[in-house]
Amino acid sequence: MRTRIGVGVGSLLAVVILLAIVVVAPSIANPGSNLVANGDFEGGFGVDGVAQTWHKYDNGGEMTASFHDDTWPPVIHDGAHSQLIEINTVCRGASDPNRYAGIYQNLSVKAGTTYELCMYGMLRSLWGDPDPITWGYVAQVGIDQAGGTDWTALTVDDWIDVPWDHVYPRTEPGEEMDSFCMNVKAESSGMTLFIRLWKKWPTAGREALLNIDGITLDG
Repeated sequence: MRTRIGVGVGSLLAVVILLAIVVVAPSIANPGSNLVANGDFEGGFGVDGVAQTWHKYDNGGEMTASFHDDTWPPVIHDGAHSQLIEINTVCRGASDPNRYAGIYQNLSVKAGTTYELCMYGMLRSLWGDPDPITWGYVAQVGIDQAGGTDWTALTVDDWIDVPWDHVYPRTEPGEEMDSFCMNVKAESSGMTLFIRLWKKWPTAGREALLNIDGITLDG
């Protein structure tokens, strides 16, 4: 009789443990719903300085656009890496207005679903640069609702100015990176996320820097 009671208690305990595993397992297997791959930039970089799963673009002209794996802690949101985008006219006698450099990624989404896009970043430039006072450097987000990869096909209305109004000196960053979130409603099964640095004025001798990190698209 005692043996039967012991077996019954043991079986009940085993069932309880099994149910607990079943309930907990999905949250372990699927810890989040972020659709951006390597949005924390901890998944490695290519030889061109662009994070894996991302692609670069710029519009050339009288400037040098470059991309870097940045490991300097003050310009990292979390982990050990952020993506640095640079527009440089230091070694040029002249420049062109409206220079752009950025990265993009294609995302699989569900039409009709509203997603929340969030990211962290910081704008910097050389000490004494007067362009930030006239809003000369801006971070922007662009959304291609058809999943295209041509950033020049986007209209002015497709680009959103990220309200990071403070441009820090190159070697004196802020205490923490700025944040930004916005809602995006998918119109098809494919969406392309573009992020870019915009240098507005045709000024030479400039070095504009944009670090980005912690990019997520949840829905």
